[in-house]
Amino acid sequence: MARLLIRPLLAATVFSVGLFLALVGGARASEPQATVPAVCASDFAIPNGWFYTQTGGAGVGFPVWDDADARFWTAFQNLGGLPVVGYPISQRFQQHGFTVQAFQKLVLQWDPAADRANAVNTLDNLHQAGFDSWLESFRQVPPHQALPADAGQTFDVVTANHVALLDGNLDIRAAFLAVPNWLTRFGLPIAYRDFGAVRVLRAQRVVLQQWATDTPWAKAGEVIFANSGDMAREAGLFPESAVTPGPPGAAQPTDLELTLDQRPAVQGATVLAELASGRPDVRLTLDGRALPLACAGSAWQTLVGLAADAEPGPRRLQVDVGGLTQMHEFQVAAGTFSSTELTVEPDLAHLLDPQMAAEERAFVRSLVDPVSGPPIWTGVFGIPASGSPTSPYGQRRVFHPGAIPYVHEGADVAAPLGALVVTPAAGRVAWAGPLAIRGNSVVLDHGFGVYSVVVHLDRIDVAAGATVTPGQALGTIGSTGRSTGPHLHWEVLVGGVAVDPTVWTWRDFVGIRNGTGYLLSGDSVEVPPGAPEAPTPPATPPDAGPTSAGETGQSPDDVPAG
Repeated sequence: MARLLIRPLLAATVFSVGLFLALVGGARASEPQATVPAVCASDFAIPNGWFYTQTGGAGVGFPVWDDADARFWTAFQNLGGLPVVGYPISQRFQQHGFTVQAFQKLVLQWDPAADRANAVNTLDNLHQAGFDSWLESFRQVPPHQALPADAGQTFDVVTANHVALLDGNLDIRAAFLAVPNWLTRFGLPIAYRDFGAVRVLRAQRVVLQQWATDTPWAKAGEVIFANSGDMAREAGLFPESAVTPGPPGAAQPTDLELTLDQRPAVQGATVLAELASGRPDVRLTLDGRALPLACAGSAWQTLVGLAADAEPGPRRLQVDVGGLTQMHEFQVAAGTFSSTELTVEPDLAHLLDPQMAAEERAFVRSLVDPVSGPPIWTGVFGIPASGSPTSPYGQRRVFHPGAIPYVHEGADVAAPLGALVVTPAAGRVAWAGPLAIRGNSVVLDHGFGVYSVVVHLDRIDVAAGATVTPGQALGTIGSTGRSTGPHLHWEVLVGGVAVDPTVWTWRDFVGIRNGTGYLLSGDSVEVPPGAPEAPTPPATPPDAGPTSAGETGQSPDDVPAG
């Protein structure tokens, strides 16, 4: 850390306008701490800095950054960030020949000669501008106090005189002096008063408060730092143009960067993608389909679902940010899947009809395509039924008669007829009812474009629009539709694509589900007040009901559409 030299000052100039001392050091335990949620659309990275709208409004705010003119972003971080400095409340502006930026708790100026950021004596400036009465009446800040004992003394004596003001409150004294560079950070103590409800110390740059009873912003007896920068803004010490929030600056090429957690990505994978930018004017698309975005750690994240039969080779994601566009290519690798040939009994052969399969697939696709809102699930998914795993996800099949090829899009669990089928994760019932090929089915919407589907049920115990919790009964094991025996076929779909469901039983995607902001196609995703009206399913033939278990002597199998 750089060594700080403080020049002795004459008593007559100790409290003059423009007394600045350099800022160094980081946050200390004695200073107020806060947990600030990161919401991408209003709080996000910009080149060499950060953009905040918390003191501006929707879409507008104040940037803090480093450039050749000033390094306020570095100074902001070195001081301890938001808990110590507060949010920015102004743009950069010129004052007394210096570049200045105001924050809630401190006002910084850039000293090009010293190549460092300095703190403005905000409370001294308010005193000299005639705002002591206003501060006392409306902000419970004691008036500026000149000490006669300072006259003609050295700076060390003046400092000792003002430190003695801390003796009026030992808690405030401890909080003030616990910071090793307190003189640099806070300036000299100026005045102390007990207002009854609150005890207040006025220093040159900050105001410390200790409240007698619990308040929304502090517990009884806790020492906190008031927002001296906000006081100066309210008093009108800053130019109106400077305190007017504005939109973020132009997007930069670095805002277009994208990382994937899997390279290459294997068929059936659920891929986590993260953008470098948290700007609100962002859009991410795959094959023209806009992907939902979740804010995690002030950067946008999304999920990309790859089908079990996704074409190996290059795929491209398009990132659009603030008028800039970039294509990101990634590779899809072939997975390792088993294969089998199955013969369908004559009484089920009509369910191999391609047109019936296409119609049912289109209906299910219409159910699982929408992004209804933010994630609803709360952890890893559970397997919906207890039993033995049989046909795995991605299995390559050929069905006879007709030598019809098919890729298994879910995972099968063999279980007794009537055994319980439960909710794998929290969600809403998007649809429940009979289908020709899938039989009695339930489609669950888990939010963020993630769905799960359970099929071939004997009985359905939920209705469309219902909210369900993990482990809640959905129905019972059956063999309805195109099935050779009692079992459960279940799927997980991401962005309308059936992915390997077993991945979701161990991978949490916590950044997505705990996101602090959500976007879809650049617009906020709103949770609908009720379940959307479901499309009309294709007709279910009367002979598409249950079949007896084990007719073919093969392990139970299902054949979803397609």
